[in-house]
Amino acid sequence: MTLVHVEAERNTKIAVEKWNEDNMKQKILVLAYPGCGKTYLAENYKNVSDLEFQHYRYDYGKNKDLPLEKLKGIKERTLRPEWPENFFEFLSQQIEKMEIVLVPMATSLFPVLDSLAAQGTRIIFVIQDENMLEDIIEMYRKRGNGEEFIEKRRNDFQKFHNLTAESKFEKVYIHKGEHLYEALVRVGVKFLKGKGYKNYF
Repeated sequence: MTLVHVEAERNTKIAVEKWNEDNMKQKILVLAYPGCGKTYLAENYKNVSDLEFQHYRYDYGKNKDLPLEKLKGIKERTLRPEWPENFFEFLSQQIEKMEIVLVPMATSLFPVLDSLAAQGTRIIFVIQDENMLEDIIEMYRKRGNGEEFIEKRRNDFQKFHNLTAESKFEKVYIHKGEHLYEALVRVGVKFLKGKGYKNYF
C-alpha cells in the first residue's frame, strides 16, 4: 500500500469516526426542580450546559450583580418585555451546541417542549421524591436562598410533582441519598468528564 493510500485510508477513518460521533450525540433537555444538583453537573461534565433564566426574565437594576441564589425571590425587579422569546432562542442554541441542557422546572418553559421534542430532543422531567421536601428546604437555607423563595418552593413542590406525573415526557425521581447524576445515569444519560457551561455565577 502506497503512502497516498495510507493517508487516504486514515482520512476516511477519521471522517467516519466524526460522522459517527456527530450522529450519535445525545440531545437532551432536563427540566429539574430547584435543588436537584444542576450546578454540580455543569462544573464536572463537559457535555452539560446549565441554564438559568432569571436575567432573561427580569431586570434587577442595582442588584443585577448579586449571585444567582441571592437574586431568587428579590422583589425589586422589572419584567423584561422580550421575555420569554429571548430565553427560548438562547435555549435552542444551547441544545444544538451541547448534548445535555439543564434548566429549572418552570411552567413558563412548557410551551416550547413539543417543538423541541419534534426536532429530536429528548425531554426529561426530574424531581425529588415527595418525602424529601424538608431535606430540600434545609439545603435551600444552607446555600443562601431567601425565605420568600423557600416559601414559594414549599407551596409549589406538590404542584410540580403533579405536573411531572401528568406530563407525557420522561419522568425521573431522585431518591433519598441519590444525586442528579446517578438518577440520570439510571435512564441511560452519558456524561463526559470535564468542565461544562453555566450562564450564571
